[in-house]
Amino acid sequence: MSHIPVVEELVEAINYDRFAAIEALHNPDVTFFSFRGPILHDSVAVMDWHREFAQRYADLTYTEVELLEEGDVVALRATLEAKGYDWRRFTQRVAESFRFAEGGIQERRMYAMLRDLELDKAATQAMNAALEFRGGSQAATKSTVTAFYAAFLAGNREEARARLAEKCALIDSVYGLAAGPDAVLELLAETPKPAFGVWRVTGLVAGPKSALVELAIDPNRPRAAHWVRLVDDKIMVIEAYWMLREIGVNPYVEYSRDRHLRKVIFPA
Repeated sequence: MSHIPVVEELVEAINYDRFAAIEALHNPDVTFFSFRGPILHDSVAVMDWHREFAQRYADLTYTEVELLEEGDVVALRATLEAKGYDWRRFTQRVAESFRFAEGGIQERRMYAMLRDLELDKAATQAMNAALEFRGGSQAATKSTVTAFYAAFLAGNREEARARLAEKCALIDSVYGLAAGPDAVLELLAETPKPAFGVWRVTGLVAGPKSALVELAIDPNRPRAAHWVRLVDDKIMVIEAYWMLREIGVNPYVEYSRDRHLRKVIFPA
């Protein structure tokens, strides 16, 4: 039985502010990690979180939704369109992972990029190539992505590089953009991490031409997720999403700083 219809129902409930439906789709003892925090442990708290989220993200709409499913886990990637404190429209890319139990959402993790990300020419070309690609298989995607992260995390740069397309791109709203295999591997290697611990893959959901890879230092504290896009069994795009609060980035960004321009008024 597919769980994708449940996620689609949740997206519709969020888009139309149906908070009771949001609560009903989560199991009573659900665990919810979000890029804004805090960690929630029951469905009523999740409903209240979405109620506040809808106030800060006015007219919220999930767009460009992509869904993957493997076993009891569904992965989602979407672009949020909303209005901020001063009703200025903005966009924000998010990636989510849902683990199901007994037909309801038992565990949910919501990662995000910073708002209003603009891609450079190389990243745009790589993204277009990945979106236009019509082939691929789930088995090949999972094999390629698994091999890439196993090689990279083990420090085998040559093996990891062999899994990347020549015109690949890394899109990271926090640490920057990179184009080309060498630049992508360099930026991934230079991504800051705590002084103790090592990166490890904590989750992988593969589709015909894309996959969601979850990464963490401590498995109990989700940290990052990569939405990986493939073309001809080579990785073309890696989109990096973060638990912004976990890495020390303020997730409560409001476009209100320039709403009231303060000036000193001198006497005439």
